[in-house]
Amino acid sequence: MNLDYTLIIKYLFEDLTEAEMEVLLQWRNESAANKELFTALMKLRLSHKYRDVNTPERTLKALGAINKKLKKKQSYSILRFTRYAAIFLLLLSISYGVANFFSSQPAAIRITVAPGESIKKFPLSDGTVVWLNENSTLKIPHDFSDKKRTLELEGEAYFDVKKNISSPFLVDASSMKVKVLGTSFNLKNRKESGLIETILVSGKVQLLDEKNIPAYEMFPGEKVTYSPERNEYTVKTVDTNVSTAWHLNQLRFENAALREIVNKLSLIYDVNINLESKKLADRKYRCVINRDETLEQVLDILSYLAPIKYKIEGDEVFIYE
Repeated sequence: MNLDYTLIIKYLFEDLTEAEMEVLLQWRNESAANKELFTALMKLRLSHKYRDVNTPERTLKALGAINKKLKKKQSYSILRFTRYAAIFLLLLSISYGVANFFSSQPAAIRITVAPGESIKKFPLSDGTVVWLNENSTLKIPHDFSDKKRTLELEGEAYFDVKKNISSPFLVDASSMKVKVLGTSFNLKNRKESGLIETILVSGKVQLLDEKNIPAYEMFPGEKVTYSPERNEYTVKTVDTNVSTAWHLNQLRFENAALREIVNKLSLIYDVNINLESKKLADRKYRCVINRDETLEQVLDILSYLAPIKYKIEGDEVFIYE
């Protein structure tokens, strides 16, 4: 299968559709050489420096120029091998900043989403898809492969793991590890709270202690909170649609008090929301809010769900009956 160069460009600049991503992953799985190239592409995509100094047009032009030279080769096998090598070298050398970025990190790739930045979604080389929340860092070793799949997380991430029976997927959250074969789960490891929280959406996972000894086996719908300080596991059942809605860029509220909702809206829209009374503050809601909606749109939804009114004056919002 010959790979369309435009898919490389769309991948690098985060513009692939789901169907195009499937084509790219199919191509990746065709050979070891494709997997190696895809890993290189993934490393470039995760570097902000690449997009800082390059554009889709510039990359397409460079790839086109190399392809013209390659077409002059007579041997298809040589052509194919040279094309991979040329693309690999081009993409690494097209920006000195990118080459320097990787040379300074020999052990692993670090993907970070700073506070206030948008959620970052990206595929790993094995087909696993990760959503990384703001104020979070994921560390991926350079030798990440089908034979060894171990990551380190600080912050919060949602994983949709590609099943591989011969290669368990491990996420190291400092005082605890999550081991899976193929499943979807949410993991939160925030130093400020001192707790590690795992929510299983589908499949089955094992929680391992610091000595890699199995401590608890989770089932879908469970949330396990681990306290390293007390060496204690707390288990409860949750609505996973609500608990993991952040990775879909949504806020889901299930029987939540208006007080809780406006507290989150205040942080998202950087406003001060005033509630007229305690009775109003205690009113319960069940709703889904998309983060890309305006404050007015969100307040209109709340007004539709319950008889409330609102008034916006600058960065002050007043909600009343």
